[in-house]
Amino acid sequence: MPGLCEQLDPTKWAELLKNIDTVIFDADGVLWLEMDAVPGSPELIERLAAMGKKIIIVTNNSTKSRIAYEEKCQKLGYKSIKKDDIVNPQVLCAVEVLQRTVLTKRKVYLIGIQGLKDELDHNGVQYVGDGSDHFENYSETEFLYDVPLDPEVGAVIVGFDSHFNYVKLMKAANYLRDPNCLFIASNEDTIFPGPNLNVTMAVATAAIVTAVKVAAQREPLLMGKPFSTTYNYIRARWNIDPERTLMVGDRCNTDIKFGVDHGMKTMLVLSGVHSLDDVDTYRKEDRKYLLPDFYAGKLGDLL
Repeated sequence: MPGLCEQLDPTKWAELLKNIDTVIFDADGVLWLEMDAVPGSPELIERLAAMGKKIIIVTNNSTKSRIAYEEKCQKLGYKSIKKDDIVNPQVLCAVEVLQRTVLTKRKVYLIGIQGLKDELDHNGVQYVGDGSDHFENYSETEFLYDVPLDPEVGAVIVGFDSHFNYVKLMKAANYLRDPNCLFIASNEDTIFPGPNLNVTMAVATAAIVTAVKVAAQREPLLMGKPFSTTYNYIRARWNIDPERTLMVGDRCNTDIKFGVDHGMKTMLVLSGVHSLDDVDTYRKEDRKYLLPDFYAGKLGDLL
């Protein structure tokens, strides 16, 4: 029964895997917390790889490129994971831009950091706006009444950006006044987990995306989970059978919804953002699209 939220143990996990060819894993809160592997996760991933299961890592975190994620995987013990097994918003953004002929010989205004820059560089997409941009660079009158814009910009990409401020918001909103200017957002994650669960979780990309779309009075084309842009990319690249695919994540509103919306089996791990209390709330609210089929405390509990 979909949404049953049955607890898995090693025996039930082995039984489930008989009907699974592909396992899609989220990263933050599932494989690692900041720079530490979640205990048991590397061993489980390597065991699946030895069994011949297809493993795909799909993260909404836009702070790192696939090359950087591969290096992190190798360091933390995920030896079987290579960059071509990883899907992140950066590569989706770059592919989406390249597929839009309106952007021929035009630039991207980028609200984002290194991960997005690396993927745009890799795909030969020109961009401006990265890094810090402060009022000190302009006179107040000049900026408020004549926002300095690059006429070659044909798209705005919004991801996580620790330099985000009013200057960047103004520029993005004014570029997006042109209805032909493409508006892409890497994801709408609200928070992301860290290793200290007693500390408030970090504010994520959704706050920045919301600011831009309110100012621009436009909705973005969204990458990442749970949106179909991600699923369509995965389906086209690996030809997965959703009925024989398991989506594993720590967030009901991104990972589990992604799996439910696209016909996959789903499993929640409790090592990241969402808890069984959250699942109980979603059940009481009859939000079936947020309810996982299975759950485990962490991946290591399935060994």
